[in-house]
Amino acid sequence: MPRPCRTPGCQEAAHGYSLFCENHKKTTRRHGAPTQQGVTVHELKPYVALVEARKAKNSDSEAWAILTARWEAVLGHAQGVLQRHAEGRAGFRWERLAAHHLVTIGRDVEPWSVVRTALAMYLMQDQRPTRFASDAAFDHQLVRRVRGLTDTNAGAYWDHQEKRSKRVYRDIPPRVIQAMAQPLKSAFGAPGLTLAAKEREDIDKANEERRRLAAALEGLA
Repeated sequence: MPRPCRTPGCQEAAHGYSLFCENHKKTTRRHGAPTQQGVTVHELKPYVALVEARKAKNSDSEAWAILTARWEAVLGHAQGVLQRHAEGRAGFRWERLAAHHLVTIGRDVEPWSVVRTALAMYLMQDQRPTRFASDAAFDHQLVRRVRGLTDTNAGAYWDHQEKRSKRVYRDIPPRVIQAMAQPLKSAFGAPGLTLAAKEREDIDKANEERRRLAAALEGLA
């Protein structure tokens, strides 16, 4: 008897030895969880704007230079992995592929674009936690949005129904995604959470001000 897919609400049979049906198995591989949907550029845009606003408000802070240096360190490590492979040293294939993708991003994208995208993902996670089905799903979306900064990682096809060209991202194996996510999280995770806390403080202050204003207006004669 076929085993049911473990995704809640799915009536399809599990595919092979997987816990999920073929469709949810593909989604898990691509996005990190069977119910996770990809974060789009449009969705992330408001959080990128928050990062830019915070930077503009604190333009003299050395935080931005330190964050850029962290990305440069990620690239330096990735370049080292590729150099060791070129010299014939042993290593894991997924680490080499992850290093290749990171170096490609570093070659094609301005450092600040990477930094602000990673920080924006943490703001989004803080303000919309239910948008991510799991930690693994967040990791996949973090890598997806950083990879999406360069056209090298995307292809295009013609949608005959909508009569226009559409971009599609070339999938990479989950192990490679995790190998890319780890240095990004190490570099930007704590700063991202700190910025998220600052945003919450500002929201709380604004809400308190509105509450006090409403109370004051109610007390007018």
